[in-house]
Amino acid sequence: EEEPWWLSGQSTGEAGGGEGAFNARPGGEIPQVRVLILETRKKIRVHVESGELSFIDARGDTAHSWPVGGEMRLGAAGDEVGVSGGGGPAGRSSSISIAAAEGSFLRLDGRPYRGRLLVASDGQGGLLAINVVGMEDYIRGVLPSEIGYLKESQYEAFRVQAIASRSYALSKLPGKSAEQYDLRATVMDQVYKGVEGENPEASRAVDETRGVVGLWEGVPITAYYSSCCGGHTADSRIGWPLKASYPYLYGVRDADESGRSFCADSRHFRWEESWHGDVLQAILQKTLRAELGKRVASFRRIVDMEIEGFSESGRVIALNIVTDGGSYRIEGDRVRWVLRPRSADGPILRSTLFKMDVDRSGGRVVAVRVRGAGNGHGTGMCQSGAIRMAELGYGAVEILLHYYPGMTIASVY
Repeated sequence: EEEPWWLSGQSTGEAGGGEGAFNARPGGEIPQVRVLILETRKKIRVHVESGELSFIDARGDTAHSWPVGGEMRLGAAGDEVGVSGGGGPAGRSSSISIAAAEGSFLRLDGRPYRGRLLVASDGQGGLLAINVVGMEDYIRGVLPSEIGYLKESQYEAFRVQAIASRSYALSKLPGKSAEQYDLRATVMDQVYKGVEGENPEASRAVDETRGVVGLWEGVPITAYYSSCCGGHTADSRIGWPLKASYPYLYGVRDADESGRSFCADSRHFRWEESWHGDVLQAILQKTLRAELGKRVASFRRIVDMEIEGFSESGRVIALNIVTDGGSYRIEGDRVRWVLRPRSADGPILRSTLFKMDVDRSGGRVVAVRVRGAGNGHGTGMCQSGAIRMAELGYGAVEILLHYYPGMTIASVY
């Protein structure tokens, strides 16, 4: 019997690609994942051509079920969920499950999803809409949103992203069993758009890597990834000092043998931002309080700003901000949430891989300029780098072991 591709790729250090190299092991049950796709205080519309609606009691057991078809309207009713329409009886329950008939989709406010929809109260007068779906269908709805629509020469990066996304999702499940959902459908976890987010080529990569994940000590890795690392991936211990960390997330130089960074062609590889002192003061008034809470006193001027130090990858370890109301220290990746480039409500800073020039006059900061690199937290896989590695002929195994060194790759279902 032919050796599994993931064992071959790891033992030889050679590319794991090639025609037919990805033949996932048959058998094994596909896990279900609960994805929060909507939080709202408004009523929602759910449509199925034909399906089943169930009332779920507070213990999570099915109390009653009815066949339904057409459009249903759901809204919060105290700590319960009320439903009407669809040919079933109107009523309310702790939560409501809607499943479309096999081979069809359910539509939430017009957007199609596979699996079933669980609608529950958030306990504060709103609704949580949760898509309960098989892991492989979930990954299909994630891939193009997270890594884009790739060219044929970049296809191997689809396989890499499929394995990374599956590993990340599986790593989150054990700690979520007591919660209402496992993952959010946003950048807080992975962007998931259901059937609308699928793409035939990306879905082929999902099928070819079915059940394949990265493992560390037998457990799926927390496979973080970001858009562009700027030439060196981040050490999670520096970026996220309060999170659990593992050696495969300590950071690597992301360059070919000539020293050219794999992500050098990204539009985010190098960038600059600048602030006038008054503008920055207005931004920090809000962002510091959002980050540190009530202990941030009101202030009328920024007295000084200083980078405390740099990690091995060149990222800011901490930023010290001195105002006439107090001094504040912001650590790691949270610097991006405080030092926003446009407004306090606008996008966060692209990365913490930057150097800073501060102009001071009359006991206050009058201007700040930042020269930076990369886009995102920088931990784990650099997507721009992975795409370039795919173009250069690297296989998925090589790419994954480059970004998550020391892990192993296996099929878990």
